[in-house]
Amino acid sequence: MTASQPPPSDARLDGSDSSASQSAPGESRQSVASDMRRTDNDTGGGFLRHLNIGRKLTVGFGLLVLLTLLVTGLNYIGSLRAVNHINLTTDLRAPSALASAQAQANLLRMLGEVRGYLALGDQTYREGYRVARIAFEADLAELDQIIQANRLSNASLISPTVLESVAELKASVAKWQNLPDQLFALRDDQLRREPALKILVVQGTPLIAATVATTNSMMNAQRRREPTAANTSLLADLAAFQSSFYAMVAGLRGYVTTKRDPFKFEYQSNISINDAAWANLLRQQQQLDTSQQTLLASLKRSREKFLLLPPQMFAAVEGEHAQEDLYLFRAQAVPLAENMLALLTKIADEEQRLLQSDLDAGRGQLLFSQRTILVGGVTAVLLGMALAYVFRNNIAGPIRRLTSVAERIGAGDLSARADVESEDEIGHLAETFNSMTVQLSDSVTNLERRRREQEGLAKRFRRQSEYLGALHDTGLGLVSRLDVTELLADLVSRAGKLLGTRNGFVYLADEAGTRLERRVGVGVYADSIGQKLDRNEGVAGRVWASGQALVINDYDRWEGRPAAAAALGLTIRSCMGVPLTSGGDTIGVLGMAYDSSSDLQFGQEEVELLSRFAQLASISLDNARLYAASQHSKQRAEEASSLVGEQNKVLQSLSTKLSKYLSPQVYTSIFTGRQNVEISSKRKKLTVFFSDIADFTATTDALESEELTGLLNRYLTEMSAIALSHGATIDKYVGDAILAFFGDPETKGVKEDALACVQMAIAMQRRMIELRAEWLDVGLEKPFQLRIGINTGFCTVGNFGSETRMDYTIIGNEVNLASRLQSHAELGGILISHETYSLVKEEVIAEELRPINAKGFADPVRTYSVRSVDFAAVDENRTIQHRREGIRIEVELDKLSGKSRQKAIEMVEKVLARLRA
Repeated sequence: MTASQPPPSDARLDGSDSSASQSAPGESRQSVASDMRRTDNDTGGGFLRHLNIGRKLTVGFGLLVLLTLLVTGLNYIGSLRAVNHINLTTDLRAPSALASAQAQANLLRMLGEVRGYLALGDQTYREGYRVARIAFEADLAELDQIIQANRLSNASLISPTVLESVAELKASVAKWQNLPDQLFALRDDQLRREPALKILVVQGTPLIAATVATTNSMMNAQRRREPTAANTSLLADLAAFQSSFYAMVAGLRGYVTTKRDPFKFEYQSNISINDAAWANLLRQQQQLDTSQQTLLASLKRSREKFLLLPPQMFAAVEGEHAQEDLYLFRAQAVPLAENMLALLTKIADEEQRLLQSDLDAGRGQLLFSQRTILVGGVTAVLLGMALAYVFRNNIAGPIRRLTSVAERIGAGDLSARADVESEDEIGHLAETFNSMTVQLSDSVTNLERRRREQEGLAKRFRRQSEYLGALHDTGLGLVSRLDVTELLADLVSRAGKLLGTRNGFVYLADEAGTRLERRVGVGVYADSIGQKLDRNEGVAGRVWASGQALVINDYDRWEGRPAAAAALGLTIRSCMGVPLTSGGDTIGVLGMAYDSSSDLQFGQEEVELLSRFAQLASISLDNARLYAASQHSKQRAEEASSLVGEQNKVLQSLSTKLSKYLSPQVYTSIFTGRQNVEISSKRKKLTVFFSDIADFTATTDALESEELTGLLNRYLTEMSAIALSHGATIDKYVGDAILAFFGDPETKGVKEDALACVQMAIAMQRRMIELRAEWLDVGLEKPFQLRIGINTGFCTVGNFGSETRMDYTIIGNEVNLASRLQSHAELGGILISHETYSLVKEEVIAEELRPINAKGFADPVRTYSVRSVDFAAVDENRTIQHRREGIRIEVELDKLSGKSRQKAIEMVEKVLARLRA
């Protein structure tokens, strides 16, 4: 039946066999007429009905027989050709079109499963993809088998378009083979999937650690410095830099992992604070000591390298490659799948076209048979006018009726059937027509049914794919939100759009867990926010009690409706609810409803869709609650940190006060845990320093106690600073005397310790020259002069005393020898022992003196006088100083001018003249 011809009144448009029952009255009438014709012909030629056409025509005339045989033969050939076309349709066209349609459906299912795994990461989607892929590959194999089998039997039957499309489809399938596994691997590997996170972890983390470690080192070094106002301010700037850097890194890490703008704003605001703190540090870098300036340079390099990374991270987060798996899916998987769908559609369309062509060819053969029969009949009538009456009911009648059936079949009425009225060739031809039309009708009906099934399946998979895409977008939107009310409202809105309704609600359990409270309502539920339900009350109460989804499609007649449902503005016809869970417990209910204006109902597909929304909502609710808990914990941590900071300030103040009574090395070793506070000692080779002010009593007798105190404190402060700068451990002050040593609790080696001690002594004597000049300027008649003794040897060092009061000190003969050497040193001189000299002789100029008899030592002691200090001027622009045995020169140039300078020259010349004499 063609599109331009209306179907007969006794035929169904769907081609089903029900047409037989509709045409039954007509067939009954034909049967009665046939019986009447047979009855009328019984007397005149009924016996001919049992003869074949050859004998009838032999009895009649031979020409009519020959013509009839010719017509019948041509008609039989046309019928065979028509049957061949129908067989071709059944064996090749319909199966290949069906395999193509099935492959399309399975390909859409594969694409949907891949999208579902990328959206949710659920392993069931990967298993679903595997099953769909196996089915898809089976469909392609079946299609290829059908084409190859028919190609071997007759290559001309296969369309070149189909062959080209199949070849291109195989190539596309080969490209597709490894692509899903790449997508799955990217989905499972977060660093590969998110380039911004990879930059932060791989490149940023080492720089962050280096910056934090360097800052901590600078702060620790700053804490050990004298707590002046400038040092305290610098420490505060370091703390500000550190805290703003921590906040900046936290904001950057938050933005990279969540892509939320508040985290980016946090990073940008804190980097401004960090830049300001950094600028303050650079302005005060002259206040830093050498080690801190080195750390500052290292900190600068780490910070500059780190600041190059955030723009790269922002570009990665905000670019199309923010998530590589989704980009690869959009850029490669989707176009490749669409290309394969297009190729399968092209194959199916080509096979449909060829099928229609074969059907048209069969119809043409039937029309050819019809024309042949008509021409033969007319010729037979013209040639056998005399036999018309006899053969009218035996030959012409059946042929006419068979022709009528052929016309109906040619017009497309495949339900038409020919009556088998005789046992001759016309009867056999009628049977052939009937068999042909039955087979053709069954093939067309089966093909149409399969086509409708595949279209429905493809439509279902496309809808599921659209649901998964919307679910993916919804998941991204919900996970990024932390406000519970906003989150739930967005959830209900998105679910309603997909399900085609504007009525929805969300109930959450109250804090006591005894009742449900409506937190969000849209549509008809918008006016009853805050409504509460008990367990098993209404749809929400029953879902809450059972933890299972519930669908009521006759809600307006359901006996479980709560009393509040009667107050709604619209009549709810269908209602569905799914549980919201957390940690295995049901914490709420998500529901949707169709009102009386809609003819839709909820089914299993809608339940599954809403359940997936409920899973996302549960995850987002947990995220929101965790965020609130983390904010509360953060506040408590900040309060605790503030309290600890105040306590640390108190401890730092006490520690600073305590450090005044201990040597810095001892203080550090105790507070870092390297040395235990207990009575213990050890033998160790040390370099001992002993200094004393010469004629201290005579000098101080002329001074008031206040002047003496200030003078002595100034002297001890200056000498202590020099000692600490050279690494000495100051043992004690004994009046004006200083006892110090090198080698414990920290040591650089025996030789290095001895050299540091001698260099410290030289620096002290030089500083004393400057101080004596100052003291002379302020009127002190006899400024202090030092004697210094240095000895190296094994001493006992450690904590001595009782459990309640102990001192860290050294004892032994080597300590006594240092004291004896000091007493034998000349004014402003440095006297060292032989063992000390042997350690420093390559670095220090010293002159060996006569051995001395030291008290407490049986043998004479070899001594050396350090001369390096004698050849150094304190300030070549102001003072000339020189001391040797028997000579002492001191000239203050800035005080000589004019006549006084000339008198000084004359005095020096007189001295030179006497020396030459």
